[in-house]
Amino acid sequence: MKQDDEILGIALIKELCRICARSFDGPIVMNNKLTKSNAKKIKAMHGKVMSYMKEPCQECQDMMKLGFVLIGVDEKKTTDVTSPYRNGNIYCVKQEVAEEIFKPNPPPESGVAFIDFNILVQMQFPNVNINS
Repeated sequence: MKQDDEILGIALIKELCRICARSFDGPIVMNNKLTKSNAKKIKAMHGKVMSYMKEPCQECQDMMKLGFVLIGVDEKKTTDVTSPYRNGNIYCVKQEVAEEIFKPNPPPESGVAFIDFNILVQMQFPNVNINS
């Protein structure tokens, strides 16, 4: 039985919501190669954030039904444009407001966009976190 434990390797990994960035339990990963080295790699993944969820969490899905979602970021601290430095600001605005913000272009069809927190301050959004 001891030998089976050494090659089994199971992990419950975490995933992040693409909008609010909270972590949630994700899939269970199992060692399908049944080698000790692969089992060790799988066990090391347990409880770690490994990816983004395919769909937003239920709370964010509910928010998206109400309007367009703006996620505040700090562009000066962003080193990778595919993963902007979030500063904790999340706002839901009416579609008309989103159209005004992105004028002359239409807002993204996804219903979600990253926006620098300085723009949120200039637009006088309430309670903007400026200490990111």
